[in-house]
Amino acid sequence: MSLPKSFKISSFFPPAVSTVGNKTYACPGWHEIPNGTTLKEVHERWTQILPKVSQTDPEYDIHEFVPSSKGDKTYEVIFNNGTWNCECVGFGFRRDCKHVKEVAKRHGYIK
Repeated sequence: MSLPKSFKISSFFPPAVSTVGNKTYACPGWHEIPNGTTLKEVHERWTQILPKVSQTDPEYDIHEFVPSSKGDKTYEVIFNNGTWNCECVGFGFRRDCKHVKEVAKRHGYIK
């Protein structure tokens, strides 16, 4: 038995086929499909949803270079989509550092 002509699936991720008990589903969404339907058949009916990107939005919310306390290095600090990141070793171990705190304070994220 093949997929009905009206079957369509739209998702960000490629669909998968899963059998639970004696029923077969196309995921995401748990759409019941005929047993024996192949992944190839589902992919032929798949439309990928792409994220909407505004051309006016900046690439990063915050993007700064902060000198080290000795002044011999500069670290890149980025705040993007609610997540902080710094390229210093301390941030790599603790997921927090004085460079992030300095930039966050300057932009009013912390007091």
